[in-house]
Amino acid sequence: MTDKRYILALLLVMALAVPGAAAIQGGTLQTDIRCDFPGELIEAGDTAVFDLAVTNRGETGTCLLNFWTFRGTDGWKIRFEAGDREVYRMLIPAGETKTVRLVAETAGHAAVGEYPIRVGIGEGTIWVYVQVTKTHEGEVGTLEATVVDKEGNVVKGADVGLYDGSTRVEGMLTTAEGKVSIGAPMGTYTVNVAKPGYRSWKKEGVEVRIGRTTNLGIVPLEKENFFAEIRVKSPSRMAAIGTNPQYEMTLKNAGRNDDTYALSVEGLPEQWYARFKESRDATEEVSEIYIPAGEEKPLYLDLIPPYSVDVGEYNFTAVIDSSARQYEENLTLRLRGSYTMRTYVKSYRHEINRGDTLTFDMTVSNAGVGGALTRIGINMSAPEGWRANVDPASVASLEPGERATVRVTVVPPADIVAGEYKVVALVKSDQAEGEDEFRIVVKEQSYVAILGLLVMVGVAAGLWYMFRRYGRR
Repeated sequence: MTDKRYILALLLVMALAVPGAAAIQGGTLQTDIRCDFPGELIEAGDTAVFDLAVTNRGETGTCLLNFWTFRGTDGWKIRFEAGDREVYRMLIPAGETKTVRLVAETAGHAAVGEYPIRVGIGEGTIWVYVQVTKTHEGEVGTLEATVVDKEGNVVKGADVGLYDGSTRVEGMLTTAEGKVSIGAPMGTYTVNVAKPGYRSWKKEGVEVRIGRTTNLGIVPLEKENFFAEIRVKSPSRMAAIGTNPQYEMTLKNAGRNDDTYALSVEGLPEQWYARFKESRDATEEVSEIYIPAGEEKPLYLDLIPPYSVDVGEYNFTAVIDSSARQYEENLTLRLRGSYTMRTYVKSYRHEINRGDTLTFDMTVSNAGVGGALTRIGINMSAPEGWRANVDPASVASLEPGERATVRVTVVPPADIVAGEYKVVALVKSDQAEGEDEFRIVVKEQSYVAILGLLVMVGVAAGLWYMFRRYGRR
């Protein structure tokens, strides 16, 4: 029943369409149409081509070229072609045969199945069929291009954008090889290619088809007469107060003409100083630099904050003026405090008698800038058997320039042997640490030395007496 309805619908269309197809000028045509291959297998999005041979068995005349489709051909583009031209009428001399092509560009979302197309040329008609074997429903199309400059050098980082009116639909930057491959929904777009330093390129009416690739080929960009590229190695730096941070940058003349660039810095806090140099260790400051077209030069920007600067984040701008425009690079500097802890005693060598106790003062100071030392702890390292302590053993904090004095007590063991010994003070805070070394010389007490001397004298006197009494016998 369904097939009968379909056939009736086709007959109705044929009945309505035939008068338009038979529009003849210049004579009575009697046309026959032949196609050796009226059915073609393709994937959705591909193009089917049918070669039609039209024979005129009547008088010479001109007729319209018509076609009709019936279902599922939304988005298809069907046309007649002769050579490389699209045509819609043809002249057929009496008794001759002429050829024309029917071209059917299918849509990528077309469903799998057979699609009939009825062709009418003069009084003749013929059916051709497109069999879609694979659909690309849900896929996107691809746009490809290669961007180069006028000298043929590839252009890296050019922005290739697809626009629907003023709305950017898709976009991508070109690779190091100057190539780009962008996936986009089916549609007709305006393609815009742009990169700073080049004149932009635009092409309208670029069609992207589902499951297929549209290749724009070589896209040429022309350089501007004056343009510079600035590359900063580390635009955000961190440094300790008391140091002079340095920013390394490269200035390239990417324009077509030679140029001279004026160098300056804006937004510096009060009492700060900045200078540009052509080498890292140069002492000479430069305020402008000449660069030939296509060349680049290194630049070094030294910042010199005042000694009284506070810890914090500072922002400023490197400004480079050329013949055509001004360029700005935003730079950031984060200053942190410098933490230096020092210890001091009046003497680093002490002499004591065995059995005595040594006591001396030690000073701990914050010699840094901009940062406090917190939770300062002091420990003594002494030889085994010794006792060493510090009072107080810790200091809560020291601001820059502040100092604290502690008392160190060292007690050697009672049976210690006279000699020189080493005691180490270990000082540690949350921010820094250090150590100091002291030498302690332990001596015998004076009465011990006298007693030893008397013993030696007694031994010598005894030996002399024995020698005098018994020596001659």
